[in-house]
Amino acid sequence: MQQAFPIRPWAVLLSIVPLTAIAQTTAPPAPDTDTTPLLSPIEVTATRPGDMPAGATQPDKDKLPAWRASTSDTARLLEDIPGVSSYGAGGISSLPVVRGLADDRLRTIVDGMDLMTACPNHMNPALSFIDPSKVASVAVFAGITPVSVGGDSIGGTIQVDSAPPKFASAEQGILAEGELSYFTRSNGNARGNSGRVMLANQWLNFSYSESKSNSDNYEAADDFKKPGFWKALSAGRKVEEREVGASEYRNARNRELSLALQPLRNHILALSVSEQKLDYEGFPNQRMDMISSEKDTSFLPDHVWTLADDKPSNVNRLANVRYTGQYEWGGLEARYFRQKLEHHMDFLPERYIVTPYMPMDTVATTTGGLLKANIDLSDTDILRIGYDFQKYRLDDWWPPIGFGPGSMCCNDFWNIRDGKRDRQAVFGELESQWNSRWLTLLGIRLGTVKSDAASVQGYSNIGAYRGDAARFNALDHKRKDEHVDWTALLRHTPDETQTYEAGLARKTRSPNLYERYPWSYFPMAALMNNFVGDGNGYIGNPDLKPEVAHSLSISGDWHSADKERWGLKITGYVTDVDNFIDARRAPGYETKDEQYVLLQYTNVRARLFGIDVSAHRLLGRLESIGSFTATGSVSYVRGENRSTGDDLYHIMPLNTKLALAHRLGGWSNTLEVQVVDDKTRVSKVRNEMQTPGYTLVNLRTSYEWKYARVDIALENALDEFYLLPLGGAYLGQGNTMTTGGVPWGMNVPGRGRSLNMALSLRF
Repeated sequence: MQQAFPIRPWAVLLSIVPLTAIAQTTAPPAPDTDTTPLLSPIEVTATRPGDMPAGATQPDKDKLPAWRASTSDTARLLEDIPGVSSYGAGGISSLPVVRGLADDRLRTIVDGMDLMTACPNHMNPALSFIDPSKVASVAVFAGITPVSVGGDSIGGTIQVDSAPPKFASAEQGILAEGELSYFTRSNGNARGNSGRVMLANQWLNFSYSESKSNSDNYEAADDFKKPGFWKALSAGRKVEEREVGASEYRNARNRELSLALQPLRNHILALSVSEQKLDYEGFPNQRMDMISSEKDTSFLPDHVWTLADDKPSNVNRLANVRYTGQYEWGGLEARYFRQKLEHHMDFLPERYIVTPYMPMDTVATTTGGLLKANIDLSDTDILRIGYDFQKYRLDDWWPPIGFGPGSMCCNDFWNIRDGKRDRQAVFGELESQWNSRWLTLLGIRLGTVKSDAASVQGYSNIGAYRGDAARFNALDHKRKDEHVDWTALLRHTPDETQTYEAGLARKTRSPNLYERYPWSYFPMAALMNNFVGDGNGYIGNPDLKPEVAHSLSISGDWHSADKERWGLKITGYVTDVDNFIDARRAPGYETKDEQYVLLQYTNVRARLFGIDVSAHRLLGRLESIGSFTATGSVSYVRGENRSTGDDLYHIMPLNTKLALAHRLGGWSNTLEVQVVDDKTRVSKVRNEMQTPGYTLVNLRTSYEWKYARVDIALENALDEFYLLPLGGAYLGQGNTMTTGGVPWGMNVPGRGRSLNMALSLRF
């Protein structure tokens, strides 16, 4: 495929820098004389000084409504932050990546809760449990993460929060609010709605929210399937040549009920309960899909038999209790939450060729809590001390199906049985503003992670791999890891137009249960344990050591005094990781290239380094036509396995975003160009595939009134065909149960042109 715009990312970077370089010598724009009234309500919110530690990057809250209109996937709200991208997965379940580190290497906190996935394919990551319509604020701590928000992670921390509770003033008496929203997107026929209501007085706040979304399979801009197998697919459901199989989702429903009390000024006690259900969600880079256990099974052949009559469905339930209080000495926060997650996997119809039914079930519970105090030692010194814990329980089993040779019976296959992972830590952190020019942040965190799993068993008639279970059961499965983390950050602000920052950090992460305890070399079983979407099968390693990362980050930020007219920020970083969890070939697969293979997790030495650049420039403002602002960002990261010389898996290539934004009163318009370079550095041990570079053009417009907002977007306006660098292997059709069942060599393609529209009404 020929690129519509053969722009190279380094050339784009060179075009951004001059905008800011000439900013100090260019005459300032004319004063803002735009008197067009903005009818939308103005709400000023801010965190109390000291609540948010130094080092956070937060996207502009004003842009969140436009981004929410074009996605049902909360992780994609982060992609405008330099250095942040996402692994491809289901339509509401992509996995965020920060500077090359993803998934469990990041600590992801949703409304203060450390939520866990419960799936061998990580189909239900933390950000999938909050609908984009609920997101009010996002903060990303990349690399040099303060210990008060870090822990059991080496890549950083993501905090996503819904809006805090409001209370009426004495003059208002009763405060009532509500919002209704609807969206539709042409590519994939996506559609959905959301609503919320809130009623409050001075002491009590009651709120309820609900959302629902659906999508069919999306289409690429061109035919991407290899001849033969893919186009001759006859069993199950016929998938068209441009259609990305297993990318649909149906009836993703989120509900939340919240109650907040404010018995005294600056003291809030809040309780929320929520539930998420979905009928099904496809995963084009996995061999299974999320399917409701209540699905219609009338299509099954007569010979298929199952014991899975009482299996879980895909339901996530959460309860979250939080207290926050402000005292003369500072602030206190206490939290306790509980999550119960039931997960069921099976096949969508486009995968049926040989095996039309393959139930796999998971049930997990997570309880966690936090006690943290922000103590004002002086006007310039804040001490943060605290304790947090997380208790995780997991059962992952696969009910038997069928009788006789070739079937999988006649007992449950236990992938992980009675899995346990318990984490706790204490931390202390001192943030000091020595004067107007110097700030330091020093912190230490001490913790432990304990994990364990019970004895397992395989299908009773798969005798060839019965010895795997015996060998695993003979091992001592208990592991205890000690964590010692620290952070040191220095910030220098010589004047109001420049800031420099340098930081060092040591971070530790223990293996998750799916890295330690999957035990079987049976190819079908190994293929089900894959949360990176590369098509390969994975075998656990109980002897994995914790990852220990040492990071250095240096940044410079130059800007106008008001930070609005122009700005340029450059951040360089390097992270060395001891005991990085990578993979090695399983016996018999050492020389098998250009096909899917079996791998076992192993510890190696690794290094990641890169640079993030962002810039903006107010080009001008006229009363009659409004203001124009140019923005741009460039990100580059390189990941190396220093033990083998291989490249790390799923590293985003050099990429650039340029945008021209226009605003006139309540009307805003954006022209965005995204340029991604060729992906040539790939993980050879995984047979990762290269992808060509591409350029996308997106157009967005919105208008906001006092009680309404309309968003319209034309994404991939030129209908450019491209392959997703982090999309993984295309497995969305056909027999997915063996390494040879699906031809190797196709990446998941990106979405073709899509017209997106959203309407929201407030009252």
